[in-house]
Amino acid sequence: MTHLELLRKCRPILPSKSYLLLGLRNASTFLHRPIGRIPNKLHNELTKFNKNPVKIQPRMEYLPICSKIEHSKINTDIFKKKSPEKLELMLEPIVFHLICIINNSTQSHLYFERLYEFLGEAPDLSEDVQYVSDITRTSPEKLNIPLKCYYIVTQKINRQYNIDELVSWITAIKSRTITESYNSIKQLDSPPPFVLFDIMLKNPQFREEFLLQVNIWRDNMRNFALLRLKSVSILKDVLDNLIYYSIMFEPGYLQPIIEESFKFFKSSRTGIHVELGNNFINESIWNLALYSSKYRDLDPTVIANAQELLISYISSVEKLSFKAYMGITIVIARVSHSKGEKLFQIAERKFSQHKKSQKDLVAYYIARICLCDTPDHLLHVFNVATRKLENSLNIWLFFIRRLNQFGMLDETRSKQILNELVISKISITSDVVTELVRHIDSLVVLRAMANSVDTKTARLFIKKYVQLANNHEGPLPKFPWGEEILNSFPTTSIENVGLVLESYAKSNPSKVFEVYKTELIDKGLSPNKTCLGTLLRVACFDGESILWNGFTAPEIAVMEFQKHVKTKGMGLVPNEWLWGLYTKLLIRYDYVSELSKIMKWWEDLRFEPSKELLLTLLGALPKEFAERHIKHHEKVHSKRDWPWPSIDEFNVYIVNRK
Repeated sequence: MTHLELLRKCRPILPSKSYLLLGLRNASTFLHRPIGRIPNKLHNELTKFNKNPVKIQPRMEYLPICSKIEHSKINTDIFKKKSPEKLELMLEPIVFHLICIINNSTQSHLYFERLYEFLGEAPDLSEDVQYVSDITRTSPEKLNIPLKCYYIVTQKINRQYNIDELVSWITAIKSRTITESYNSIKQLDSPPPFVLFDIMLKNPQFREEFLLQVNIWRDNMRNFALLRLKSVSILKDVLDNLIYYSIMFEPGYLQPIIEESFKFFKSSRTGIHVELGNNFINESIWNLALYSSKYRDLDPTVIANAQELLISYISSVEKLSFKAYMGITIVIARVSHSKGEKLFQIAERKFSQHKKSQKDLVAYYIARICLCDTPDHLLHVFNVATRKLENSLNIWLFFIRRLNQFGMLDETRSKQILNELVISKISITSDVVTELVRHIDSLVVLRAMANSVDTKTARLFIKKYVQLANNHEGPLPKFPWGEEILNSFPTTSIENVGLVLESYAKSNPSKVFEVYKTELIDKGLSPNKTCLGTLLRVACFDGESILWNGFTAPEIAVMEFQKHVKTKGMGLVPNEWLWGLYTKLLIRYDYVSELSKIMKWWEDLRFEPSKELLLTLLGALPKEFAERHIKHHEKVHSKRDWPWPSIDEFNVYIVNRK
């Protein structure tokens, strides 16, 4: 499928000219565009050594950050080549500098003065200049020369790009989300590669946005490689970003993304050679362990298989780095603790004589933290690690996660750890806050934590505030933000949609299905576990109301679960909690035929239910059917079997349930 076919397949919302006008009239072009993972990484690299001035290249990846760097200097050089290929490459810096001018930058005028002198005269474009001036609220004098340069270049390369297309490109680039960007250009016949590349630089907030990025990447790897042939590092960053969001939204895409990308860049038939290199492979193996560690329910074999695939592309197994070994150890330990220990010891011996960098040591202690089998062992390893690497955020993060896994992180410890992080002046991230507030149930405690950090960090506590506020009795404690946020919480990501649904489930359950339909079904977006779980939970208490299309709440909840949950291909993989809600809903409304399909579904997904969940399901099936299952598994007695109850345990459960 080409990217144009894909563009036409996605959400059918075509932007009108009035939409473009409204979009571009919104204050500064990049004032509200969030900085994605990739531009943020570039920002950190550019400002790491506090060099002044920082020179910004006129490429899309630098556009969101050029106004964020003090004393930055935009490169205004031009390349004096008039071949159609070279002239076409001028379109990106032209659009870059034009946006900078719209954004009130004075540096880009020099670029256009030089370029216009090189290109020669253009006809009068007063009408187009006034049109763009009206849209962008930029004075015509500032736009005259830039638009003449755009006109000359598009004429010389024989591209039928007009002023409306230029406006569409700018609208796409300045948009907050991938969906908005996409809707701005999908009606165009052939948007230039740099505009599509800009979409790859944004963070997907929904599964569909991630899938759109995957397809754009697949269909444009050649174009992107040509666009960034002299800047391979940004291609690596895009691939890393796809890996990161594949773990978040669709782990089943991990191996195809890696395999297709490496095959393309290594193939001699593409006519383009992009050397990703052993260092990138080693770093990706480590990152797979790092990124996947935040998702408790993720099948570790999916990550292990992706790591194995990456190893197959390394020039020699001997080139596997110490850090990569630690990444493999962390993932293998989730599958088998003993195998993880064994691999860790092999790596220690193999690299015993090698000098280790600080990053190697961080990876080493994170692996040791993951291998700790008791809280005392964990505390000992953490103390040793922080004495040697006192300011490592990731060591703290993995320590906090392991405390949570051991059930050792209560409100008191969470506050103590937060205070230690503040005293140590370690940067506190959203991942750290997510772990620290996991078991916080009091708004008073949450307020104390939010008030102990700076204003910017305090905002990381807002999502937990939204979760707790609707359960709070009496006046809400005062936070660094106003209570009105409860009524205006943005549904700009699937995580936020889940929080809003949870909030309504507690305060106004009748609105849950309405919001679910408006924010997800009507927009063609997929739910996450929180969204589906809230739907199932609310449906348990509303079996009579007809909601839409003649269906009741339980019927809609069951259909949504079956539509979005993975069978054998792609889709959401439920955890114990979600399967429990689904099973209880089916039991409550006596959906026996659907209950009878669950065991096969579990087998297909290699899901292992707890004994409690298995008893719940067996107890809902006809007694002779359930007993036949139990007797069969008592006879087979497979080592890899589920925790089946005995006949006696099953009978006791049935009696107690009554």
